[in-house]
Amino acid sequence: MTARSGTGVVKEILPNGLTVIVEPLREFSSVSVGVWALIGSRDESQALSGISHLIEHLVFKGTSSRTAKQIALEIDSLGGSLNAFTSKEFTCFYARVLGESLTQALDVLSDITLESRFAPDDLVKEKDVILQEISMVEDTPDDVVHDLHCKEFWSDQSLGRPVLGTQESLLAIDHRSVLDFHKSHYRPESILITASGAVDPDDFLKRIGAIFGKLESGNGQGPRSVPHSTPGLCVLERPVEQIHLCVGHNGLAATNDQRYIMYLLNTLLGGGMSSRLFQKIREEQGLAYSVYSYHSTYQDAGLHTIYCGTSREGFPQALGIIREEMEDLASKRMPSDELAIAKQQLKGNLLLGLESTGNRMNQLARNEIYFGRQVSPEEIAAGIDNVTEEQVRQLAADLFIRESMAITVIGPIKEEEVREFTG
Repeated sequence: MTARSGTGVVKEILPNGLTVIVEPLREFSSVSVGVWALIGSRDESQALSGISHLIEHLVFKGTSSRTAKQIALEIDSLGGSLNAFTSKEFTCFYARVLGESLTQALDVLSDITLESRFAPDDLVKEKDVILQEISMVEDTPDDVVHDLHCKEFWSDQSLGRPVLGTQESLLAIDHRSVLDFHKSHYRPESILITASGAVDPDDFLKRIGAIFGKLESGNGQGPRSVPHSTPGLCVLERPVEQIHLCVGHNGLAATNDQRYIMYLLNTLLGGGMSSRLFQKIREEQGLAYSVYSYHSTYQDAGLHTIYCGTSREGFPQALGIIREEMEDLASKRMPSDELAIAKQQLKGNLLLGLESTGNRMNQLARNEIYFGRQVSPEEIAAGIDNVTEEQVRQLAADLFIRESMAITVIGPIKEEEVREFTG
């Protein structure tokens, strides 16, 4: 089944269930293509925590026809790039090349995703690499505080586990587990392929059908359990220079009707240099170098987080300002131009992102994964423009509830001291 939208985006579902989405852009000389496996860390059992990310690494170690070096050399010789990432809900292998080199890039991408060797000796080596990656994160408190915050917020649920897994889970994953996991989850009904840029859609669909059409169907991804949040306080005392603070509340699922309000609420609070927290904590008080907020959104849940790295002496004041700004957004009128500036910031970021084939390729996939359709830039801009000040204030009041707040702290401070400031 092939569908063509008025924007030129073409979608086809192959007979085996694999979905392909192509966006031809004549004004671009490059093309970005991604192979998306709709499996991430939240879909792993606790015993196999980190296996999706491990497989992401292993596919680059060699296939039945290419060594790891040949994979790298082939893409480098095209002047392109080849990479991958794993998230909590999907894994993506992607390449960016000139349009004239798309055939070669597709050959490499299909080879690593379908024909990887998964050699036992490569498994041992790559485990060591990821163990070093885990150690690097653990040695960086402004990184590890986010993993700890997520773990505490989602308690013992899979959504709270780190994408990298843990040292214990990684060491316990054996060769058979890798082979079985890949065979079970890399099935056509759980794979999405997207391309954007200098690409002929008919030719692309023909090539994808020839390569991936032979992939046999399986059972697909099973239903995910809906997570529930756990408010509270977590303090990890460490002899580091700064106190690293995360303040979290429930956010919104990716398809929630209030998502545009959420985008603006986050932008106003800590989404840029003109945001309230950046201006108050860094510019006016000089309490932090890094302070920001972000919204992590998933299929069925969300987490809004504020991060601040400050001194032990500045911690009480910084935390006080964070709580004050959340309360103000929930209860007070904002300056007349503040919301308008935030809207322009969001729309500007959207338009700038459209200048990258990589961003567009990513957006094609995320729209399909979460909405089952393509959401146009015009629809997004209209959604942003239609948000009112009262809607922002009401959402802040609904989300920023003190009883549902989760606070995570890493630094030279004891839990009882933090409780004095958060009580």
